[in-house]
Amino acid sequence: MVRRMFAIALAAALMASSASAQQAPATPAKEEKPAPRPPAPEGLPNNIRIDLTISDQAGPGAAEKRTVSMMVADRKVGSIRSQGRVMSAGQNTPVMLNVDATPVIVKDGQMRIDLGLEYVPKGPDNSASGEGRGSLNQRLSLLVESGRPMVISQASDPTSDRKVSVELTATILK
Repeated sequence: MVRRMFAIALAAALMASSASAQQAPATPAKEEKPAPRPPAPEGLPNNIRIDLTISDQAGPGAAEKRTVSMMVADRKVGSIRSQGRVMSAGQNTPVMLNVDATPVIVKDGQMRIDLGLEYVPKGPDNSASGEGRGSLNQRLSLLVESGRPMVISQASDPTSDRKVSVELTATILK
């Protein structure tokens, strides 16, 4: 009788260990999606007038000036593309003036402006001197005050005595 009880207890223990070994298949863990980003804040109901003046001076003469103006709403993107071709040194060469601007009003009267400028001027006929035809390509992020002009860059042409400076005036319009 003791043997029977021992056999029953042993069988029960084996069945319990066998049942625990046969676990239900693991359920795959749910992939957690990242929390959605909150929408970007809308801009203030203001337009911003952006004026760029490019002064291009070669030698002792007066600087040539190019002006680009655009109106852009707060936190929106403005782009201007101006391209052409001119005959220079017997070749048909491209000229361009491209501007991208994104203004953000940060507090009353102050703005952050992300600005891209690409300037490829006509340039003189340099075939005799061997000088190249320089260009300006820049990306800037600046803080400016409304209505206050600011020289934002000055560059020298690497192949000549030419100097290019860029002045920016951004004005918040009510």
